[in-house]
Amino acid sequence: MNTDYDRISKEYQLSKLQPWRKCAEAHTFFTLAGDLTNKHILDLACGDGFYTRLLKLRGAANAEGVDISKEMIQLARESEEKNPLGITYHIQDVLNLKLNKKFDLITASYLLNYAKNIDELTQFGKVISEHLNPGGRFITINSNPDYIAPVDSLRKYGFTRENKNRLEGGEIVYRFYQEDGSHIEVINYHHEKTTHEMALQYAGLSGIKWHPLELDTEIVNEVDASYWKPIIDTQPVVGLTCLFKGFDLR
Repeated sequence: MNTDYDRISKEYQLSKLQPWRKCAEAHTFFTLAGDLTNKHILDLACGDGFYTRLLKLRGAANAEGVDISKEMIQLARESEEKNPLGITYHIQDVLNLKLNKKFDLITASYLLNYAKNIDELTQFGKVISEHLNPGGRFITINSNPDYIAPVDSLRKYGFTRENKNRLEGGEIVYRFYQEDGSHIEVINYHHEKTTHEMALQYAGLSGIKWHPLELDTEIVNEVDASYWKPIIDTQPVVGLTCLFKGFDLR
């Protein structure tokens, strides 16, 4: 089952405004990204360009975004028209991506979790390797393969996560709730950390590291600590980084 982002583009865009996105997801993402000054960056599964624009605003020399959803890219292009940053967006399936150019950094806020099997996971890795300069990095926020918690554990943050099973390729259902109680569903797929590592290594990536979701202590104070405890304890999403040392992919 694939998620139809063309149908839920506006609702998914709103889900990016949930506080946990800023206080934990974005903080972890940009901590992993590091200094972006003068970097040439490709943002995969960019959606409405939320992170693509922030990457450019944080000093990137240029940024490009790719997403399979026409409606999500339309939202991204509308933002670019209103406040031009010189960002180019592409409507393409990352599995078949060929931009014929290289980047210093490739980012993704949720990409690998759309691989239905190890072949697709490996293909994502190959596309990433093919578009990185030697010494370039890939950083991502991804569904955490180690997550285990009751479905409603994260409901107070505006979403839930349900693993249908823990088999390779098993469906993970995220539900993002609106203020009126309605929700949209996004389907991801489960693969163990060892499966990710094997696929990415086969695709030519190395130095693979997993990074826990962290809170931005400049935003979150001690009074908020108990509120944020469930999401930090359960770690529904996780960071991942790796390096492309450079070789000729065949």
